[in-house]
Amino acid sequence: MEKIPLAMVHELKDIPQFPLPEGYYFRFFSRNNDEKTWARIVTATDEFPNEQAALRRFENEFAPYLREAEKRIIFLDTADGQTVGTATAWYGKWNDKKIGRLHWVEIIPAYQGKKLGRPLIAEAMNHLKLYHDAAYLTTQTTSPAAIHIYKAFDWQPYIRTDIERSAWKTVNYPPLIDHSV
Repeated sequence: MEKIPLAMVHELKDIPQFPLPEGYYFRFFSRNNDEKTWARIVTATDEFPNEQAALRRFENEFAPYLREAEKRIIFLDTADGQTVGTATAWYGKWNDKKIGRLHWVEIIPAYQGKKLGRPLIAEAMNHLKLYHDAAYLTTQTTSPAAIHIYKAFDWQPYIRTDIERSAWKTVNYPPLIDHSV
């Protein structure tokens, strides 16, 4: 399948809640080497070829805003203190407005399939709702599992082009908001 970028939007109302399985807990980013923790996770999920590249991205995207990072980057830890996932309740410019952004939702492969994704997304969306009335996320056609989870949270496709309209059809998600007309 061709990798085509896609966007989704959410009004941050009626966020479904999913309990975190026993033996896991959430915590926020701290300045105590958590940038390396973040880099390890996003590298393990193949978002970057190596941790150095991930750290460069962190430096560009989050390091200038560490106070915000401490309130918005969520980590998923095991009871024995291993950090196995992350999600960010960030923000961004969308249609010339600053709104929330569900960003960098990642669970390392050894912990995928353990019913952790939905609770992690719910936690991030709950934090987004503290700061924003609406949010967006970006994904791609090569992430059907993520799109399936976003659908469970009622994220809606945001369609601007014919290519995006076709792409949504390939992932079997009925487009409901078409902004190309």
